[in-house]
Amino acid sequence: MSQRFSRSANGQAGRLPWLTVASWLSLVIAFAVGLVWQQPNYQGLLQQAFPQGKLTRIEGAQGDQYRLEQQGETTLVSLAESQGYGGPMSVAVTIGANGRIVATHLLQHKETPGYIFRFNEGKYYRQFSGQPVNHNFRLGDDIDALSGATLTSRGLATAVRQAAHNSVDHFGLPESWQEPGFDAGIKELLAALLFAAALMNKRVPRQHQKRFNQALSVASVGLIGYWLNSALSIALIGSLLLGYLPSPQQHLLWYIMLVGTLGAILFLGRNVYCSQLCPFHQIQRWLHRLSGMNLALYPWLKQRIKWLTNGLLWLSLMLIFLSRTPAIGSYEPFSMLFSLDGLGVQWYILPLSLFGAFLVSDFWCKLLCPLGRFLSYGLELRARTLQKVKKRQRIAIKEVGRETPSR
Repeated sequence: MSQRFSRSANGQAGRLPWLTVASWLSLVIAFAVGLVWQQPNYQGLLQQAFPQGKLTRIEGAQGDQYRLEQQGETTLVSLAESQGYGGPMSVAVTIGANGRIVATHLLQHKETPGYIFRFNEGKYYRQFSGQPVNHNFRLGDDIDALSGATLTSRGLATAVRQAAHNSVDHFGLPESWQEPGFDAGIKELLAALLFAAALMNKRVPRQHQKRFNQALSVASVGLIGYWLNSALSIALIGSLLLGYLPSPQQHLLWYIMLVGTLGAILFLGRNVYCSQLCPFHQIQRWLHRLSGMNLALYPWLKQRIKWLTNGLLWLSLMLIFLSRTPAIGSYEPFSMLFSLDGLGVQWYILPLSLFGAFLVSDFWCKLLCPLGRFLSYGLELRARTLQKVKKRQRIAIKEVGRETPSR
């Protein structure tokens, strides 16, 4: 993870392998600590949601179900979990004696707080109230998604559907719902076509390269940035590393973005996302062209900048692994720019990055982006691996040549 110093001009050794080992070891320890430390306590979460109620677990029920006695009334509480945009989401559904949903409670989540605040303030949860537990609860059919938060909306709907359907036997209701189908539409198709266009960039005739790149730049900002609001971030990489994998059937766009980006690095050795598809990178380029300025970075500064980006990546992953919450380690200002939702340090990073883009080409990418450093590290790791493989092949060929007797 840490960038190794190259030998300086005066011949002094500058390699620090111990720092590389310490960085990797600390990340492994953080992953293990977070795995043990962050185990969910559903009983405690339920007590927080119903502080005045008496909860009794129903043995033998499908899933986690509890009998809730509160204010002289007895209701059923059914729990379920589903993957959202940033990780698992735990939901408790309160169901009345008539088999209809009374209320929906989000017990635990790994989403960006700004998005969850919009759900709590809006009408999203009201769509489930009064519905029978054997209802379909399908996003886009009888449940409307919150604008700009489709993946989170789908995760919540999936969890509520699972919790409700687990209770049908308790109420003696038939399983009359329809299972959600494969969710793929125009957005997923355009995202796949955009990746295909970026991969075919080098095959475009030279006389058409400029216009092709301009069209690709506008498409990435319009489609990935504003329409899909699916700019990659270190939070998505954190979700992948933590094993927070949503269903491909319901989250195809999530897989198109990650598989397209990481697959191009692994199989082609190309970082097409950072170079051509990142909407924030394209906006930086536009701002830099407007200013006409180009402050050069001195070699000694470039070396220290690598240490800065390595350190920021290490810190982001440490926070993600310890908390097992990908959103905590993500400080990128993408959501603030493309969906007008920002929290904490993002209010300072966004104007700093936009102003820096006027002065230095790819200011954010070179100095602050943890995702870009992660993807660059993947390219470096691939190149080193291929070099070792080729070296071993050459050694093997030489050994075979020595062992072969001459005529």
